[in-house]
Amino acid sequence: MRIEVEQPATASLPKRVSYSQMSLYEQCPLKYFFSYIAGWREPPTSALAGGSITHEICEYLYRLEPQDRTLDAAMNLLREHGPRMLRTTEYKPFENDLKMKYSVKEAIENLFKVEDPTQVVVQPEHIEMELSVEINGVNFFGKVDRFTVDGINRVTDYKTGKSPGKFVDDKLAQPYLYALGFKTQYEIEVDEVELIFLNAQEVVRRPADSGLVLAQGEKLAQMRTASEFDVANSSWEARVSRLCDYCAFREVCPARTPDAPAPGSSQCNTKLAEAGLLHK
Repeated sequence: MRIEVEQPATASLPKRVSYSQMSLYEQCPLKYFFSYIAGWREPPTSALAGGSITHEICEYLYRLEPQDRTLDAAMNLLREHGPRMLRTTEYKPFENDLKMKYSVKEAIENLFKVEDPTQVVVQPEHIEMELSVEINGVNFFGKVDRFTVDGINRVTDYKTGKSPGKFVDDKLAQPYLYALGFKTQYEIEVDEVELIFLNAQEVVRRPADSGLVLAQGEKLAQMRTASEFDVANSSWEARVSRLCDYCAFREVCPARTPDAPAPGSSQCNTKLAEAGLLHK
């Protein structure tokens, strides 16, 4: 269902595209409009705070010398950096969230159950490694959690939360796209992609099949072309699915709420502000 929106004549797409942008557009172009054209975002959640803290502790841990990457060291890093992050404006609301804190501690402990950090071959410059490269005419950017070289070139991404179950292939799209970014920007062939679901104690590894890797580059180009059409025509598709029940924009989505004001209108913006969403 295509929805006419109100947007400034000067409305434009972000100059660069990330995996999260591409994924959101595939889920629902209208939700992409609300987030990246209209400039609305949901307030931080405890899950976001916990995930950010977990990623940061993993980063600090793997910057240590291999023999120093012990569980005690990881817990010390958590005690040092966890409270610091929870004092920031973004995450301060979760300073006393004991459930979130337990989930972070569990995720860090589980890292040592799914792998031995002292045996992971990774260079400091290969942690939180930035990608910024043109792929199929699209300026792509991203940040890779970890790139290891131990006889196998491997791109790794940490995940918190539940096991993906039957949706694991959807989650693999991200490291496949990162593998293409590595090949294009650094001329490095990635042999394998890896997802580590810390809270679920689950590791998923797949060969970096060239067909699957290149397919993500094609999806990236298709997404950019389609979104250029949408912004030029002030019309975006509302893609109705079971995920609509959890969407922060459902009350202002004409596909979900027939009498909703036009997306991008002042009435729509008022409703979003009243619902607690933040404007960039």
